[in-house]
Amino acid sequence: MKPIDLHIDGMTCSACSSRIERVLSRIPGVSAEVSLLEHRARITGLSIDDAIAAVRRAGYDAQPLEPRQRASGHLASTTASTHPTGLLHRVDFRLWISVICLPIMLIEMVAMAVGEHGWIHPLLQFALATLMQTFVAWPFYKSALRAITSASPNMETLVSIGTLTAYVWSVLAVLGVFSQAELHSGLYFETSVIVIAMVRIGQSLERHARGQALSAIAQLTQLDASPVEHLDENTGQWSEQHPAQIAIGALIRINPNQAISLDAVITEGQTEVDESSMTGESMPAVRHVGDTIYAGCVNLSGIITAKVIAGFQESRRAQIGEKMLSALSSRAPIGALADRVAAIFVPTVLLIAIVTAAVHLAIGNPTAQSISYAVAVLVVACPCALGLATPAAIAAGLARSAQLGWFFRSADALQRAAEIDHVVFDKTGTLTSGRPSLIAIADADSRSDKGSNGFQHYSLDLTAPASGPWPNWLAAACAAEQGIEHPLAGAMLSYAAGRFMPKCTAIRHQPGQGVMGEITQGPLQGNIIRIGKPQWLLPAQPPQELEQLYADASAVDISIDDRWAGRVWVSDSLRTDAATAINRLHQLGLQATIISGDRTLAVKRVSEALGGVHFLAQQSPEDKARQCDQWQREGQHVAMVGDGINDASALAHAHLGVGMASGATLTVESADLTISAGSPILDTIYSLEIAKAVIRRVKENLAFAFVFNIAAIPLAASGLLAPAVAGGAMALSSVAVVSNAVRLLKWKKPSPIV
Repeated sequence: MKPIDLHIDGMTCSACSSRIERVLSRIPGVSAEVSLLEHRARITGLSIDDAIAAVRRAGYDAQPLEPRQRASGHLASTTASTHPTGLLHRVDFRLWISVICLPIMLIEMVAMAVGEHGWIHPLLQFALATLMQTFVAWPFYKSALRAITSASPNMETLVSIGTLTAYVWSVLAVLGVFSQAELHSGLYFETSVIVIAMVRIGQSLERHARGQALSAIAQLTQLDASPVEHLDENTGQWSEQHPAQIAIGALIRINPNQAISLDAVITEGQTEVDESSMTGESMPAVRHVGDTIYAGCVNLSGIITAKVIAGFQESRRAQIGEKMLSALSSRAPIGALADRVAAIFVPTVLLIAIVTAAVHLAIGNPTAQSISYAVAVLVVACPCALGLATPAAIAAGLARSAQLGWFFRSADALQRAAEIDHVVFDKTGTLTSGRPSLIAIADADSRSDKGSNGFQHYSLDLTAPASGPWPNWLAAACAAEQGIEHPLAGAMLSYAAGRFMPKCTAIRHQPGQGVMGEITQGPLQGNIIRIGKPQWLLPAQPPQELEQLYADASAVDISIDDRWAGRVWVSDSLRTDAATAINRLHQLGLQATIISGDRTLAVKRVSEALGGVHFLAQQSPEDKARQCDQWQREGQHVAMVGDGINDASALAHAHLGVGMASGATLTVESADLTISAGSPILDTIYSLEIAKAVIRRVKENLAFAFVFNIAAIPLAASGLLAPAVAGGAMALSSVAVVSNAVRLLKWKKPSPIV
C-alpha cells in the first residue's frame, strides 16, 4: 500500500510524536514515521480515513496532506493550526496579546522582586491573567487534556498544570483575602501571564526558525505547475497546457527565462540552463540537441523544443521530493536516546514537582511559596529543546545537502556518512570520465642518430591531458580526424582543443582500419597522412618496455607519405576533480582505495596519477562486495563510490553506498547517497563533510538540552528560579536549539586543495 502523509495538529514535543508512533505501530501491518519538525506523519498500511481515526485515538487531530502541499504546506498548516477560522488565519492575535501583556506583568514581577507588590492593580492583573488563560492558553489546555486522557502527558501538560495552579491560587486569594498585604503576597498572576506569554512567543520564534529549514526543503519538493507550450498532433498548433496534462512523447517549447516543468530531451535548438536547484552548480550548463533537461531548472537563453520523457509527477524533481520527504520522516540513530528520555521525562517532572512542593511544605515554607517552586519546576523542565535537537539539525542538513546536489536516502544514511573513515572508489566512470584521452606520444625523430626507428617519448599527465607536445604530424592527424564519429578521434580532438591545426582534404574513412587524407596547409603541405591501427600502417615498433608500459591503452599510429611519424596511446581520462578530491581526503585523515575490475596496468596508471593511492585490480562485483565486508569486519566504516551496475552489490554491502546520478539506475537505487553535481568526486567528499557538520550540530544541541534541564530543575526546585523566569528560559532554550540547527543552511563548501 502506498504511504500516505497526514498533517498532525497538537504536537508540541517528542513525547507527542512518540505517542502517535506507538499507537499506529501497534496496528498489525502498519508502519509509521512521525516528524515533530514538520508536524507530519507518513503512514503505510492504512487508508486515509483509518489513519486519521488512529491518530485521533492517540489524542491528536489529523488532515490529509496533498503531494503539492507537503513541505511548503507544513509550515503554513502548523502556523494556522492554533487559530480559529477567518481573520485569525491572517493575524496571530494570541501572539500580539502575549506581546502586550508581557511587559505589563514584568513590571509587577520587578515589584515583587524588590518587595513592593502592587505596582499593577490586582484587578488589572486578574483581567490580563484571565484573558491569557481563557484565550491565549486555550490551545495548551486542549492539547494537555488530550494528552492526559490518552495517558501520554506532554509539554502542554506541564505548562497547563503550572500556570493553572498559579492562576487558581491567585483567584482564590482575590476572592477570599481583602487585606492589602495578604492579598498582594498571595498573588501569582504575573507568573501565569509571563509563562504563557514566553511560551507563546518562544513557539513563534521557534516556528520561524523551523520555517527556514522547511522553506529550503519546499524549494526542492515543489513542482512548477506553470502552463507549458506543447504541440497538438491533431492541429499542428502550439497551445498551453498544465504540465500534468502533457503526455510522454509530446513536444514542448521552452522560451528564454522560462522554468522547465517536465523532464525532456532537446530535439531542436541550443541554450544555457540554470541547473543550480538540481546540482548546486552556480554556472549555467550548455545544452544541445540530444541533451536531457530536467524539471525545476530554468532555460536562460535560446528557444528550444524538447520531447517529454517523464510525466509531471514522475519527473526527477518529483522523485527527489519523495526521497526528501522519506528522509525527513526517518530517524537518525543519534536521536534515539533523546526520544527514550523524552518518553519518560514528563511523568518524572510531574513527580519532581510534587516532591518539591511537599518538601518545602514540610520544612515550613508558606503554601503559596511552595506551590510557586513546584510551578517553576513544571515550567522550566518542558522537553521542547530536547525533542527538537536532532530533527531540526537533520532537516537543515538534508535541505542544504539537497541544495548542493547531494541526496541522502535517510537520516540514518546522513549519520553513517559522518562516520566514514575509508572511501573506496570504482575506477571506470567514477574516478575516470568514461571518455578516452591521449596519455602518451612516441615521436619519430629523423634528426637523431637512432636511425629511422628513432623516437622521442612523452608520457602525458593524466590530470592535465590537454597540455603536452604538439608536433606537426600530430596537428595534421587531429585535423584529419575532424568530423569522424569515433571515440579515438574524439580523444585526439580533445587534445587539440585551442591549438593550431592545418587543413586536410580528401578525407577517407576506412572502417575498422583508420583515416587517410591530404594535408593542404602547414609545414607538411602536399603529403598524404594516414591515422589508424598499427597493423594497417606497418610502423616501426617502439621498444618493448613502452609496449608493456602502455599495454592497457589503445595505440594509434600516424604516417606521412608511408613513413611512420609517430604513435599516440589513448586511454580513459581522469575526472578533472579526482586529484583534488584525493588531496581533500588525505587532509581530512581519511583512507582512499581504488577498486576496479580493469587490468592491473590501467588501474596502476590511475593510482600513480593520483599520488600512489592504494588499489585493487581485476576485482569482480562479488570481490568488491566481499572486500567491503572484510574492511568493515576490521572495524572500518567504508563508503563505496560507483556508477555501474557491477558496483550495485558493493554499494549495498558498504557502510555507505554513494552513487552518481548519471550512473546506472540500479546503482542509484542501491545508493544511500546520490551525487548530482558538476564535480561528483569532489562533491562526494564535501557531502561527507557536511554530514559530519550536521552530526556535530546534533551533539551540540543534545548537550545543550540535557545540560539545560539538568541545571534548571534543581535551581527551580530550590527556589532560585522564579516561575516567570523559568518560562522564559524554557522558551528560549527551544529557540536556541533550532537557531543553532538552522545555521547549517548557510554551510559552504570548503575551498578546494590542489
